[in-house]
Amino acid sequence: MKSLIVYAALFIVGVGFGLGAPYLASRYAQPYLPQFLQETVHPLTGTVTHKEREQDRLLMTVTTQDGTILATFQKQVPEIDLLVEEQDSVTLDVKQYEPFVTDPPILKVHKHARQDQEPAPPPPSSMEPEPLSDSQLNSSPTTGEISDHTEPSHLPLN
Repeated sequence: MKSLIVYAALFIVGVGFGLGAPYLASRYAQPYLPQFLQETVHPLTGTVTHKEREQDRLLMTVTTQDGTILATFQKQVPEIDLLVEEQDSVTLDVKQYEPFVTDPPILKVHKHARQDQEPAPPPPSSMEPEPLSDSQLNSSPTTGEISDHTEPSHLPLN
């Protein structure tokens, strides 16, 4: 009877290790595994369409090619809030597409080019105005009056 209990206990422990080992290995031993045994991650790139800051978390809606993701950040909330703005392009490091993710690592942020910035003033022109010719200066008025002034006028150049 004692041997039956030992075998049953050993069987239960074996089943426990068999079911729990993949979870524990992927969570704690992932950095130490060789590259071919590590889980593949699929970075998803998308545009931040909405961002809401609460006291202890940050909610960010990211629209990707696969669909929309609601990312909830509870770690480094002030830093992420300062880094990412609406309309920015972000790359999240996730295992697969999921509509709800918690604290996904941010791989890359591309800032959105702001359209409301004032354009730079044009560079100063080095061209001087062209002086008018004598024929343009001495042309007769269009109202039909004859001008007494027949001498060419010269405008001073700056």
